[in-house]
Amino acid sequence: MSAPGPQSAAARLRNTLIARGERPILLDEDGRVRTARELLERVERLAGALEAAGLAGGRVGVWYSNSIAAFEAYLAVEWIGATRIVLDPGTAPGEANRILTAAGALATVADAAHAGLLERSPMVHDEDAPCEGPPRTPAPDIPAGRPLHLYPRGVQGGVLHGVPISYGNWAATIELNCELYRSGAYGPGWSGEEMMLTLQQLLHGTALVGSFPFLWMGLPQVLVADFDASAVAGLLDRFGVTTTGMTSGMLARVAEKTDPGRRPRTLRRLLYGGAPLAPDAMRHAVAVLGPVLVQIYGRLEGGWPLSILDQSDHGAILAGEESLQTSCGRPVQAPVELMIRPVAGRAGGVGELCTRSPMVVEEYADPAGWCALGDLARLDEAGYLHLAGRLDDMINTGYHVYPGPIEEALRAIPGVLDAKVTGEPDPRSGELIAAYVVTSRDATHLDEHSIRESLAAVLAPYKIPRRITLLEDAPTS
Repeated sequence: MSAPGPQSAAARLRNTLIARGERPILLDEDGRVRTARELLERVERLAGALEAAGLAGGRVGVWYSNSIAAFEAYLAVEWIGATRIVLDPGTAPGEANRILTAAGALATVADAAHAGLLERSPMVHDEDAPCEGPPRTPAPDIPAGRPLHLYPRGVQGGVLHGVPISYGNWAATIELNCELYRSGAYGPGWSGEEMMLTLQQLLHGTALVGSFPFLWMGLPQVLVADFDASAVAGLLDRFGVTTTGMTSGMLARVAEKTDPGRRPRTLRRLLYGGAPLAPDAMRHAVAVLGPVLVQIYGRLEGGWPLSILDQSDHGAILAGEESLQTSCGRPVQAPVELMIRPVAGRAGGVGELCTRSPMVVEEYADPAGWCALGDLARLDEAGYLHLAGRLDDMINTGYHVYPGPIEEALRAIPGVLDAKVTGEPDPRSGELIAAYVVTSRDATHLDEHSIRESLAAVLAPYKIPRRITLLEDAPTS
């Protein structure tokens, strides 16, 4: 598979939307429908407004809950050859403003719900108040290495830590995923009558493996503003959904909330990632949702996906194939290359997993193009990949979270003397965020609830520790 030139990526999408014409392309749970023609018109008018504001080629913040207008904002920034700095809708206002400042955002486009939370007045674009300018077609000749999708992991000491996915990376990732759907690697029965349910917010990984590939292929999808596990089964049947994606923690909650007698009628593939499912959880998920599970493994800096544990592999696990229970599947083939680099003190074929492909973010690659992922891994004799821990302190809750910004936020709370944040095992999500907090003797007002309240004002919800332990002395490890 060869990825298209980044110069043609938006132009190809535009041609797809023109060809789809009056067919529905984006829907939401409230009954709104956007045809391909309507989507294209709104994207081009928003792109014109952004260009008129002097934002072409610059850095633009994008802050939305999942919506049709959010898709329009993401695409309009791409249309003008700019870099979108994407914010999770649950990001606390203080953190959002710090991210945008540290990233050097020239302006921000947002829905009305988030617009009032910003220090600088944003450009508002949503369903009720579209932002419009003269129509603007996609910018030609965008440099392949220019960042398109800047994913922030946090601000520490005023410095933004994030992943700048380039125009070239983005095009290669979307094209690979389109091919994986068409080839049946994500599950059999692929046809032109597909419907995607987008449950995770657009800035995260499932957009790369689901939401944007579906749009590229001219296939419709339903956008859910806020994830509600108890509502998913109804949405799957209501819209005739064939494909959806979520973290393993989300999947566990959906399985718990789904009536065993109400297996979705049309669902053919459910992509999940973040952590493997325990056999009992997997068995229950298959019982209520069907034999549709596909586990994918990847990294924003290295590409999505890098390996796939497909539906037949899940069937083998449920049939007793214990060797697959700890696997994240077989490596994806060309253009993805994987290598296990030896690590001192590690035996049994375990080393650091590295990858090389057009999806690798340049800032994370060595001169030969290899991206070291920080994951310890091994390949078994059957060619399956098994993860064996981390070399750094990243916490994998389904979202990739780093302790530094959380520890900085904890130490800023009056009465907190020191803090240590770490990942601890969790049967549902793989890991949870745990914080060990040293407080001063007179800080009797501090407890788990008050600390979480303080963190909620400055951090996104998925970064707030689920387990907080108050200590009188600093932890030694």
